[in-house]
Amino acid sequence: MKNLSNSDELEQIIERLDNLLIEGHLKHVTQRQGYFQKKDKEGFDVEAYKKETVDILNEWFQTVVKVLDEQIKEKHHVFHFIQHKGSSMSLLGMPIELGNAFINFEYYLYALEDIILKLEERRNLLVRQEIAEKEYQTDILYKITYSEHTREIKLNNMVLARPQPDSKSANFFEYVYSHQNQQIPIKDIEEETAYELAESIQDILRDLGFKGNIRKVFFPVATKSKVMFVNPITKQYSIKNDLPAIVITKTTRQDEK
Repeated sequence: MKNLSNSDELEQIIERLDNLLIEGHLKHVTQRQGYFQKKDKEGFDVEAYKKETVDILNEWFQTVVKVLDEQIKEKHHVFHFIQHKGSSMSLLGMPIELGNAFINFEYYLYALEDIILKLEERRNLLVRQEIAEKEYQTDILYKITYSEHTREIKLNNMVLARPQPDSKSANFFEYVYSHQNQQIPIKDIEEETAYELAESIQDILRDLGFKGNIRKVFFPVATKSKVMFVNPITKQYSIKNDLPAIVITKTTRQDEK
């Protein structure tokens, strides 16, 4: 199944359905015009023509259902297509059963067109969201990343520290890293890590590379009772909170005392 949270993949689905819609319209028009061109000719078999039309409709219908079922997660689209609203209308100038086949064909075309419009709305929304996300990413000044595999704490891809595994500092950071942008009671971290932390928060932050302006930026709250790890740091957040600048090119374990 395709991922409907990705605009590029959704675009591929829409393109496939658009092609099926065009194909369906051509089949419908060809069959309908063909009837009026052949109906008065000697030997014309209306029942055979009706069966031919219904077979063409069914083949196209099954193809659309297969595409919807295999490529779209939301099954209500398949249901919407299958359970389209019918009509008691009849077409002038042709037998009722044949006319009903053409009307059914039209309603399936309308149903597919409606699905495509809804998917296009979804795609447009996703495009706007992706643009907003890219703008958000470009708005980031500083970002801390952490790898449990290498145990590296990085600031904008520059290594700040490599805490020892299962150490007081490592367990502390892993906890706050998984609870970013919220004030955390120190007692909660102590209960989770089984370490006493209240008297050594500043030492732990120093060991982790959060010193000077780096600590002020990423740990605006760091007391014996609570701590808050803010990440990432956007331009708007930095301006709003009047944060000091971090000179990334000079950031090492010896800098930012």
